[in-house]
Formats: sequence, C-alpha cells, structure tokens
Amino acid sequence: MSREELWTRSAVTVAALLGLALKLFVPDRMDMTAVTLLVLALIPWMSSILQRIDTVAGGVVLREIKKTQAGQQQEMDRMKFLFEHLVPGEELRHLQALADGTPLPYDAGGSRPLLDAELRRLTGVGLIARRPGRTFAQMGAAGDVREHFAVTDAGRAYLEILNGYRNPG
Repeated sequence: MSREELWTRSAVTVAALLGLALKLFVPDRMDMTAVTLLVLALIPWMSSILQRIDTVAGGVVLREIKKTQAGQQQEMDRMKFLFEHLVPGEELRHLQALADGTPLPYDAGGSRPLLDAELRRLTGVGLIARRPGRTFAQMGAAGDVREHFAVTDAGRAYLEILNGYRNPG
C-alpha cells in the first residue's frame, strides 16, 4: 500500500470516527447515523480484508481449475498416443499418399503381400475404400494403388486430427 493510499484511508477513518465520537457524546442513543459513520470508518480498510478473502477463495478455485486442466492434458496425451499409433507407419504413408494424390506404385515384388495386408487393414477400419467395381484380385502384378482405392471421409478426418496433434497451434 502506498503512502498516499494510507493517508487517504486514515483521513477517511479519522473523519468518520470523529463524527461518531461527537454523535456518541450526545447522550441520546446509537442511531442510524452513528452506525453509518462507523461503517464509513471501516470501508477504507475493508478492501484489503476482502481481497485476502477473495484470494483464498480464488486460490481454491484456481487449484480446481489447474487440476481439471491437468486431467484434460492427460486425456489429450492419451488421445494423441492412440491417434499416432492407430495406423502404423507404412499404412500411414499409403493413407497420406492417397489423400494427397501422390503416386503409389506397386509391383509383384516381395512386398506385395505386405501391401495387400496394409490396404486390407486400412479398408477394414474405414480409412480407405475400394473404388467402385474394383477388387484386390483386379490389382494385377503392377500399377498404382490410387487406381483401386480412395481415401474416405473418415480417413481425411483421421489425417486432419493426427496433423492437429502433431502440429498444435
């Protein structure tokens, strides 16, 4: 509290107490004017008392808010973990390529059975879908995955959420 504030509070209090003293020396009785003067004498000092009470109550509220935020952060971390690990790396690469329109060539080499399994899994969880009239058997020995599969709305939403977790802000 600054000197000026202290002086102002003291002046108001002294003036009110002097008025109260004059009122009390008149032997009538304690009336509304006396009570008003007493309250007026206390008002300058009430702000610091009320501020302390508010800080204590606010401190409790702030602790609850921080506790809630910590719980929400923990939940967000769990969700981030699940989103980042739901689709393994190679499947995610396929999903992103299909979403971006990036060529996704394949051939009859040794990785073809893995590619089929990855595409079946992405199809199974609804992140990609076969193009109308297309089947796995029609893929042939070589080609581009984009000719046979497309990203679903769920796949785009998944990528959007995943990117939001990876690039917050």
